[in-house]
Amino acid sequence: MKFESALITGATGFVGSRLVLRLAESGVKVIALVRKGADAARLDGISRIRIIEVASFDLSELERALQGTTSEVVFNLASYGVREKDRDPELMLEGNVYLVWRILRATAAWPLKLFIHTGSCSEYGRPVDHSLLGEDQPLRPISLYGAAKAATTLYGTALAYQLGIPFIVLRLFGVFGKGESAERLVPYLMTRLKDDRPADLTLGEQMRDLLYVDDAVDALVAAAESSDLKSGTVYNICSSRPVRVREIAETVADAMQKPRALLRFGARPYRTEEPMWLVGDNRHFTSATHWQPRTTFLEGVQRMLCNEVKVC
Repeated sequence: MKFESALITGATGFVGSRLVLRLAESGVKVIALVRKGADAARLDGISRIRIIEVASFDLSELERALQGTTSEVVFNLASYGVREKDRDPELMLEGNVYLVWRILRATAAWPLKLFIHTGSCSEYGRPVDHSLLGEDQPLRPISLYGAAKAATTLYGTALAYQLGIPFIVLRLFGVFGKGESAERLVPYLMTRLKDDRPADLTLGEQMRDLLYVDDAVDALVAAAESSDLKSGTVYNICSSRPVRVREIAETVADAMQKPRALLRFGARPYRTEEPMWLVGDNRHFTSATHWQPRTTFLEGVQRMLCNEVKVC
């Protein structure tokens, strides 16, 4: 399935802005749905995009703003709760479950080929063992964000079925790379080590599944182009390569040629809602598409250093 037009929510975000750029450069007509007052600097200089600003994501406001507009694919990357400071319980529902309900309703009359909703590995919560997490793994979220994302997956899938909208969920794991929030692990490490300041860390025994942002964007595009994905289905988007947080920190320090002594392991306690194992199984998605993760963690770190710290 090829497509010529796409609506993207969350277009000013870390992954969303990279997706806008990729599609625009490929000749796709992109509509970026942006809340008024949002920082849209990431979209500066990108041609072939139309930015639609909305005062809110109320259904009436969305219907008004999108009147006379259609697209073949919707990418929903908008979400509340990604940042640690965004933990308001009511806004967690508003910015996830209700948001998807409104976007589905506002686009229900469009001739959509596919509605792609981005889920989160946080939906799995704390796994019972250290095997790769498949999509059939029971959802046991231990954070409000994970619970809201899990509820959105279930509600969005059911509503899309009732509305007759082809709908899939791409459950993202550990996306990192250029433009990532400064509070995230890799940017935090780079910022501290660049100035030879110590980085306070946990003991670092957590196992994670990291995916470079360009590979995540490739997966989103591959999903939109595929004719083999089943509506109403969840797909893990991940590397399936376990990496220990301690190893992540040491790789960054080594790549920057900074002493590992600056890594203060154990200076921070583990978070109460932090699972020790969160590594996904991507075979369901890779077997249905041409997509494979191509960027190793070290390669991703080196790209970030060139782009953001100017260390090449």
